[in-house]
Amino acid sequence: MKRRIVKGVIFVGSLLLGAGVLGYLIYKEGWESIADSLIEFGPWPFVGFVALSLFNFVLYSWRWQLIVNAHIPKKERLSLGRVYLHRMAGFAVSYLTPAAQVGGEPVRIGMLMSDGVPAKKATSAVALDITIEMIAYITFIVAGVILAIVTGVDGDGSLIWIGVGLALALVALFSILIALAKGSYIVKKLVRTTRIDRVKRLDGLTSWFIETEQMMHTFVKGRSRLLLGVSLLAFVVIAFRVVEAFYIAFFFGITLSFAQAFLIATLPGIALLLPVPAGVGVFEGGFATVFGVLGVPLAAVAFALIIRLRDSIFITIGSIHAVRQGGGWLRELLVGKKKKR
Repeated sequence: MKRRIVKGVIFVGSLLLGAGVLGYLIYKEGWESIADSLIEFGPWPFVGFVALSLFNFVLYSWRWQLIVNAHIPKKERLSLGRVYLHRMAGFAVSYLTPAAQVGGEPVRIGMLMSDGVPAKKATSAVALDITIEMIAYITFIVAGVILAIVTGVDGDGSLIWIGVGLALALVALFSILIALAKGSYIVKKLVRTTRIDRVKRLDGLTSWFIETEQMMHTFVKGRSRLLLGVSLLAFVVIAFRVVEAFYIAFFFGITLSFAQAFLIATLPGIALLLPVPAGVGVFEGGFATVFGVLGVPLAAVAFALIIRLRDSIFITIGSIHAVRQGGGWLRELLVGKKKKR
């Protein structure tokens, strides 16, 4: 009960903080200026932006589909369309939680289980996907931080410490993959060291985690080409953010250099690593800071709104699928339990 209260306080507090930052930016830029910028952007360029993003989401989903289908027999493999909708459901939940990059993973596991994928295999597939995605995401941001330092954008040196922190996180993620490839089971060692397996109530849970880790090891060790392929897809998907930055700025009447587009695509992404639901305020603040430093005459709130409007379409699709798929799955579970009784 206390943990729920603490989590609730953190959630509300971070949301209010972000909303305060957003309110300040709107006040500073002015509603009229923001509205004029959005009108200038136009509806058809927005449709084009959504289409571009939907295509990019196909690559997102394809990467995960390759991982999922490697865990299950050929006859039970999922179609790209099915995985696409499951990915949308995960995106919707991730977007609305403080952990913007990983909050929707339990939903993705549930979606796979609703299609008959065993829980352990579903967990392994999602864990591998998010690990590879976070490696690509953090690498992308670290590259942006390095570029900012080299080009002199980082005036006060604060980005150096952020870069060091992200680099350490990147090393940790790579270490996990290397350990799995070598068969060095981290969870298994942790269980033995802490002796959690001796607790009878947790015996089933610890065994479940250990078996899931073994599945991840099998994937990493036995499918080096597939691992390389999904890793490349992860970097291509993240690199699309540079294309998006070019696209949005162009229809706002601004032509960016590659360095500007890269920094705009990377540095504000740090906000999504912070425990603020949907990065409210801090995401817009990230754009405002980068635009100011680079001298790009763009309205940060309007720029971010184009992205958020696109995201709202994704959230709607994902939420509808999660309710329809999840609701049917829960009904089947309840009916099955009643029959057993």
